[in-house]
Amino acid sequence: MARPHPIRALLDTSYCLFLIRCRPAEEVAALAAQTPGSLAVSALTVAALQRHGWQSSNPERNRRAIEQFLLPLTVLDFDSRAACTLGTLPAAVDRAGSHDLLLAAQALQHRAVLVTASPERYAGIPTLQVCSQLRQIDRLPTERPPAPYTIHLSGSHDLSLQLLADWLHAEHPDRRLTTDPVGSLLGLMSLLQGKAHLAGSHLFDAATGDFNIGPVHRILAPSGLHVVIIGFVERVQGLLVARGNPRQIHSLADLARGDVQFINRQRGAGTRVLLEHQLGQLALDPGQIQGYTDTATSHLAVAASVAQGNADCGLGIQAAAQAFDLEFLPVAAERFDLVIPVEYFESALLAPLLALLRRRDPGFCGRVAALGGYNTWPMGQLLAEV
Repeated sequence: MARPHPIRALLDTSYCLFLIRCRPAEEVAALAAQTPGSLAVSALTVAALQRHGWQSSNPERNRRAIEQFLLPLTVLDFDSRAACTLGTLPAAVDRAGSHDLLLAAQALQHRAVLVTASPERYAGIPTLQVCSQLRQIDRLPTERPPAPYTIHLSGSHDLSLQLLADWLHAEHPDRRLTTDPVGSLLGLMSLLQGKAHLAGSHLFDAATGDFNIGPVHRILAPSGLHVVIIGFVERVQGLLVARGNPRQIHSLADLARGDVQFINRQRGAGTRVLLEHQLGQLALDPGQIQGYTDTATSHLAVAASVAQGNADCGLGIQAAAQAFDLEFLPVAAERFDLVIPVEYFESALLAPLLALLRRRDPGFCGRVAALGGYNTWPMGQLLAEV
């Protein structure tokens, strides 16, 4: 059921504790004067208040006080939309505490004023309106800058996606691209669940020797989800080894040696799908590979494991090897595509992003190529509708 009134203000944890402990008359009166449903607290704040109550000298009395205080307030869950908003906050605000950032994201999501007893905690967060007294919100401007439109991409990890996000925001400041690196298969599941606008995928299709089109059709078509597949980049996958290649690893066949420790990717990752195909071609049993069940969730995590000496090698992209100054032994080239439900492909939300991809700006393509092991020939091409 729709709320009769929009959320006007979000009370943070410090302000709630201030009200409960001090009960200043003017602030209590301002609280009582607000339209029902217009004031909210986060479920995170409720949990924090309960923890304070349990740790007090009189837990039962404070439990009742907290329940009474919360009666006129709307409690907001920290949901996937708030998480997407959190992903748009710039790195410059990382000095804030994680609890404070979560509350700021919820206030931004609802375009609400954040009322806090400690306004300095939220300094530098763009477009966030902050005040230290509830009675001040009537004097704040009613027109606030529109919240940025957030495009959520789930799926495979790739270093060039951050360049894409930066490029999009530089040319369209009202658009932000957030990424959730969960692997190609889970990215497609996110589309089915309506949790993402597009997915990054590089699933190898052993039946055709191509990428994505067959697997996407087999996974999504039975559920009736109609998508388009747009090319993004071609990249090189290979074995990442330490400088000097101390274990003298030269091919995937060397993974079966007893003196080689491997680091794998998680199930559902396109890199692992490619590896399993390559091992099948070589008739290699994964059970022979030491570390095959040890996993990392991104190419950079694989590279870090090798660089730190926790593994002798792992399969990953050339750009990750270059980022950690590792040696790289090419195994296969692959295509990294973007899978987009038709409803979003035809939407105003994604129109600026798709226009940039089709334009194939030379400056952007040059920055992608500089990462190492990339070719941008597929960028913006409509590869299939499934």
